Amino acid sequence: MSNTVYFLSDTHFKYHTKDPREKRKRALFRDFLGSIAGASRLYLVGDIFDFWFEYRSVIPRFYGDVLEAIGRLAESGTEIFITGGNHDHWFGSFLPEMLGIKVLPGTAIHDIQGHRVIITHGDTLLPGDYGYKTLKALILSRPVVAFAKLLHPDLLYAFAAAFSRTSKGLTHGKTEACADRLTDMARKTFFNEGNDAFVMGHVHLPRLRNFAGKTFIILGDWETHFSYARLEDGRFTLKSYQSEGDTVSENL
Repeated sequence: MSNTVYFLSDTHFKYHTKDPREKRKRALFRDFLGSIAGASRLYLVGDIFDFWFEYRSVIPRFYGDVLEAIGRLAESGTEIFITGGNHDHWFGSFLPEMLGIKVLPGTAIHDIQGHRVIITHGDTLLPGDYGYKTLKALILSRPVVAFAKLLHPDLLYAFAAAFSRTSKGLTHGKTEACADRLTDMARKTFFNEGNDAFVMGHVHLPRLRNFAGKTFIILGDWETHFSYARLEDGRFTLKSYQSEGDTVSENL
């Protein structure tokens, strides 16, 4: 059993699996999880699924291979945590009851290898963007969730696919600017909770910065960078899983 801890986010697994890019992305993910079997912990920091919504007796069948790989990792003894992102807020009982995955709140603080670590997806960290924040509060509200459960799953997922495409179109080209703003904010405000590490997802650009003994990490994504963070012997590193069995350090 290894004491190593891994963090990744923004895999955005789709509900249509025939696209070659989606197949490659999933194959790399499955291979990566196999390569870390027996690790101490894995944190999945939001937007693992491009959309996830559980009905009482229905879960998305599109993610069977992903869920199977996560289940095998859990069986190896790895403790797995997941937090919702802006695409997969709506976790129910399936993941904890069937796979033993611990569902985290929007922001969690964990003590890991001598580090007090804040873990959050981070989609509401930037100031402003009130339209998005209002929309998020609305779609998480009980009336909207109750209405969604009345819709046929095929209809709900078709709507979610269209919304996802629109959302990505609005944010395209802003990634580096967002990462720069968050890095500047991190230095000033992200270490006010007695924490000495801050790990987030959402922004699809991997970044690791150290500020006087404090560590700020944007995990990047599993669509372009195939990036993840590793905490081993008290030291954070940010890496990219480039091909089966081959990891290289991210150019930071």
